[in-house]
Amino acid sequence: MATPKKQDIILWKLIGVGDIYLKRNRKARKLSISIKPSGEVRVTVPGLLPLSYAKTFVEAKQDWITSKLNELSVLNQQRIISSGYKTREHELQFKATSASDIKVNFEEQYINVTHPEGIDTESEYLQNIAKEAIVEAYRKEAKAILPNRVSELAQKHNFKYNTLRIKNITSRWGSCSSVNNINLSLYLMKLPDELIDYIILHELAHTVHKNHGPNFWNLLDKLTGDAKMLSKRVKKYRTDI
Repeated sequence: MATPKKQDIILWKLIGVGDIYLKRNRKARKLSISIKPSGEVRVTVPGLLPLSYAKTFVEAKQDWITSKLNELSVLNQQRIISSGYKTREHELQFKATSASDIKVNFEEQYINVTHPEGIDTESEYLQNIAKEAIVEAYRKEAKAILPNRVSELAQKHNFKYNTLRIKNITSRWGSCSSVNNINLSLYLMKLPDELIDYIILHELAHTVHKNHGPNFWNLLDKLTGDAKMLSKRVKKYRTDI
């Protein structure tokens, strides 16, 4: 969502693991490590606890972090896309033909992936083509829906933003820059309408309040009714295929 300030999140590179994000949270009671589906490793640092202590804690947990990242990598590799996979407005169909090449075309509500009869639909090559086609379907849907909806909600609630970009973002649902440029993930198309509106309003609220302080949440509550409840619902969804 909103691009964190430097004092909120610190990027640290742990040899053997990679990027680690240290996030200070004054309300947190203990150090904790979370690993997102994208593979991002985030450490919550409570209160005024020295960052040196947090880094020592993470180094002690390096084997556990590496193990979890390896498990996540295997799960992602094993995720098979089959006929019947549905985006918001499209359904994937594999079709074996006598043709010698693979083709993808969008026909009304279908994503048709035609392939030679001898190719297994679970092969890595065909799976990658199908996933790219699904991403393109989400992109088409997002570009048809999100710009108008952002404009409508901004006008309704008197927000002003600079530019809107729709991207293949898998680390977050959206962000708002210091100059009010808004980025939205095309995977918003996986969410029901009320959660799409919540994410849009979340980023629009960041045009007024750049952090996640009390003023931000008070404003978002006024806009959505119960922002924390909607935030919990959003966490049930993945920003990927």
